[in-house]
Amino acid sequence: MAVLDVRDIKLSYGIVDILTSVSFTVNKGDKIGVAGVNGAGKTSLFSIICGTLTPTSGNVYISKDTSIGILKQQSENDFGDETIFEVAVSAFAQLSEMEKRLEKLTAELHSGKEHVIKEYAALSDVFSSRGGYDYKQRTNAMLNRFGFSGEELSRPARLLSGGQKTRLNLVTLLLREPDLILLDEPTNHLDISAIEWLEGFVKQSKKTFLIVSHDRYFLDRVTNRTLELENGVSAIFDGSYSVFREKKDKLREDRMKAYLLQQKEIKRLEAFIEQQRRWNREKNIIAAESRQKAIDRMVKIERPQDKPKSIKFSLSSTNSKSFDVLSVRGLSKSFPGHKLFNNLSFEVKHGDRLFVLGENGTGKSTLIKILTGREYADSGVFELGYNQKIGYYDQEQQLLDESSTVLEELWSEYTNLTATQVRTELAKFGFIGDDVFKSVSVLSGGEKARLSICKMIMTGVSLLILDEPTNHLDMASKEMLENALREYDGTVIAVSHDRYFISALADRILELTANNGYSFHKCGYDKYIEGKNLLAETNEKGAIFSTVSERKQNYEQVKKDKNRKRAIERRLTQLEKRSAEIETELEELTKQEQDNPANYELLAAIYDSKTALEDEQLSIMEEQFSLEEEYGGFAE
Repeated sequence: MAVLDVRDIKLSYGIVDILTSVSFTVNKGDKIGVAGVNGAGKTSLFSIICGTLTPTSGNVYISKDTSIGILKQQSENDFGDETIFEVAVSAFAQLSEMEKRLEKLTAELHSGKEHVIKEYAALSDVFSSRGGYDYKQRTNAMLNRFGFSGEELSRPARLLSGGQKTRLNLVTLLLREPDLILLDEPTNHLDISAIEWLEGFVKQSKKTFLIVSHDRYFLDRVTNRTLELENGVSAIFDGSYSVFREKKDKLREDRMKAYLLQQKEIKRLEAFIEQQRRWNREKNIIAAESRQKAIDRMVKIERPQDKPKSIKFSLSSTNSKSFDVLSVRGLSKSFPGHKLFNNLSFEVKHGDRLFVLGENGTGKSTLIKILTGREYADSGVFELGYNQKIGYYDQEQQLLDESSTVLEELWSEYTNLTATQVRTELAKFGFIGDDVFKSVSVLSGGEKARLSICKMIMTGVSLLILDEPTNHLDMASKEMLENALREYDGTVIAVSHDRYFISALADRILELTANNGYSFHKCGYDKYIEGKNLLAETNEKGAIFSTVSERKQNYEQVKKDKNRKRAIERRLTQLEKRSAEIETELEELTKQEQDNPANYELLAAIYDSKTALEDEQLSIMEEQFSLEEEYGGFAE
């Protein structure tokens, strides 16, 4: 069943065409990835579907009773004076209004008015059937899943960073559960554990999704179809992003072969015609006309359009080949009320591709800032090897001067170059013509990323330190960066949440954990995940892991865990028994309500009893949730 039908959409601004011919159908339950370079019109297409942008021509048809929700790349809402919790719980606005009405009706029950009793009974049933008694708990659980918890929930939402606002908007959208969900870069600002949870949610959901993302790993795991926007035209393919890429490359290759073969045949026929006409005899003229008719009857194959341009660059290192690149010993860092990492030690050798992983808040970016001299450690030391030259990429692009133009930003660093030389380098990163005179302050996130990388690589460096280098880059540019780093003969230390990027390059993994611990893995990402899963299943350290001492469990700890597991099992059994008893008591009270519709004193007493039982049931649910989470954390 189709829930969305987009027909012949065209979008133009003056003489500039953004979309020229976009048509596709979305069926119920589809999970469609939307691919295309930056500027292909993906976000504009989402705005057209939502009705916030009017196309130049074409139509969008949405099936009856289909609700739409969208997550935008950047939050346009300052949230007023609402707290984080208030913003998230607004997803249940109808339940909140019902709750207020029930509270008002409860106060009027003592009046004994029949219409009050009837309205209360009816509304109470609807409120309960729609999850009214646990929606706040669900809101808290979802907020916790995306990194909001405790006293932070009462913090004004307008004080959040741009990335935090995006996460809060994602929480609110998922709680609202619209039928058709449009996600524009949903994995930006999420750590790997949150991305993995979101993957599971999307895969298990029966809702329909359209997803714009540069996270190829995410798209491969959740999508079943791919919509491509290229040169203003749409095409849809069955399969995930990787399948689409294979089909797209094969299709382009086949079309180019067919085009070239036809052109070769046309040239052969034209040469034959020219030769016959030179001889100028009757039979020659007839032969020439016959071949001309053959050319005219051909269905001409158009030459496939070139791929959209992406940045093209290569990385080179200095002549320094010191084997010992970096030594970190006993490094610790904390901020008031929050300890990041403690006694961190590791070694980096020439040619290593070390990726630093961990949940948000474990200190990944802080570690990078310490290693580049932009932050100080509380204790411990780090030493660079002989003659190391560092190139640093900052995910927030704080190293760019907002008051400079693109040309000035680069020229100020390389004053020995001519304007032509600087513009040549900028052209490799997509800054062509008048683009070089743009102010840095008006550049998009992707443009700032390209400019930062351009500054970084113009001088040979032996050690690249990268903080989220793929953020804001389109897929083609990410692949160019991957290829450049693969050929780079220096050393790389990187923080990234892009698992495709990590999997393609990493040969060392440093994992920072929430309990101030860490582990160092001498392997690539796939082996790291394989070993981590094995460790979780068997509680034994894999051969490729060199895990630090705090993760080792001695006999006493194992014994303690077993005792705790048995205690949790007993408590869960007790809670399940009490929960069943409460259900029976609630059913009995409901029966008493129905049998005594005019006994107002009894109804008021029943209401108080039901309220107390429901509160107890919520407490039981919260304790069960907490215990099950703890139980799930133990190794089998």
